[in-house]
Amino acid sequence: MDSLKKICLENNTIGDKGCIALARALEENDTLLSLYLENNSITSVGAREIGNILANKYKLSKINLNNNPLRDEGVTCIANGLLDNDTLRVITL
Repeated sequence: MDSLKKICLENNTIGDKGCIALARALEENDTLLSLYLENNSITSVGAREIGNILANKYKLSKINLNNNPLRDEGVTCIANGLLDNDTLRVITL
């Protein structure tokens, strides 16, 4: 996964389990630029993992989480991940 730049999993209903698996798979990736997870039934549980991705993927510049039931807790997890990220330019919730 040394050259993976973009992941598009829109409308796949991966849910929290899929989001957690994706986050674990991305632990070794340092090239990801864009992550599209629109309409995947991701809740605050998965958003916690997204927050970790944001905190650790310093090249990530775009993420789309539109149409996921993140709720306030999930958005807070994502915001916390952004505290350590200065490359994200576009976020869609």
